[in-house]
Formats: sequence, structure tokens, C-alpha cells
Amino acid sequence: MCGCGTCIAVAHKLGRQWIGIDVSPTACKLMVDRMKKSGVSIGENDIIGLPRTLEELKEMKPFEFQNWACQKLTGRASEKKVGDMGIDGWLIGGRPIQVKQSENIGRNVIDNFETAIRRVKKDKGVVVAFSFGRGAYEEVARAKLEDGLDIELKTVEEILREE
Repeated sequence: MCGCGTCIAVAHKLGRQWIGIDVSPTACKLMVDRMKKSGVSIGENDIIGLPRTLEELKEMKPFEFQNWACQKLTGRASEKKVGDMGIDGWLIGGRPIQVKQSENIGRNVIDNFETAIRRVKKDKGVVVAFSFGRGAYEEVARAKLEDGLDIELKTVEEILREE
């Protein structure tokens, strides 16, 4: 446990050798950012055990997966984890994001997300999932044509390819 990097930051300042260990990928990301601010050259590839494959991402805890998706899209996860009203995070520019750790997302999820983005007075948003069904694509097209909503469907595989 690294206390979000406090132990390793102090060890580094004292000139000691250090290894940071944590079970949370979100905490590891915080540690990397903190160490970079301290002048340490460290990247995500220097961290052993971070999820890098579809299979590893499917096995993540739900909120860790949500944090991963938001970070990869240069956004921030919503502070509210329960009762978030359908918005799991926010991208740069204020676009809401919804993250689903499942496959074959259907029309109903997109329909619910439409309601969520209208509630926050936005007309653009992103839904992340492992895959989308035909109904999801049809609902995105209908929402754009009839309601002027621009919803992007992004698969986890696409996010991994962008790295």
C-alpha cells in the first residue's frame, strides 16, 4: 500500500530505493502522476499488473473499470458512484460519459443515456462498452436525426488500439 504515493515520494526524496505496491489501478495512476511531479521518469508501462488486454479489463472491479475508461478518454470519473443519474464521468469539454462493463449493449442503455444527457443540458456524450448491438447503433442514429443528440459509441477495443 502506497498511500497514493506518499511512501514512495518520501523514499525518493530521501534517496532510498523504493517499490510501490497497490491493488488498485486507479491508485497506481495517482502514484505515477505524483512521481512525475517529483521529477521521476515513470510511465504506465513501468507498472507491472495494470490491465492491458480485453480479458484483464473484463475482470476488473466495476468502479476501477469506470475509472480506467474515463482516464483513457482524458476525462474524470464522477465522484458520485451510486445514484449518478446515468453519468459515470465527464470528458474534457464537458461531455458526459457512461461506462458499461458488458457486451452487446442495446437500445435501452442508449435511450437511458439520452435522458441523462438532456437532464444535464448537453447534446453530446460517449458510451463505452465491450460491444454494442444493432439496437444501440439504430438508437444513436435516431437520436441524432430526430433529437439532434450526438452520442458516440466507443468500444474498449478501440480505446486499447488508440494507446
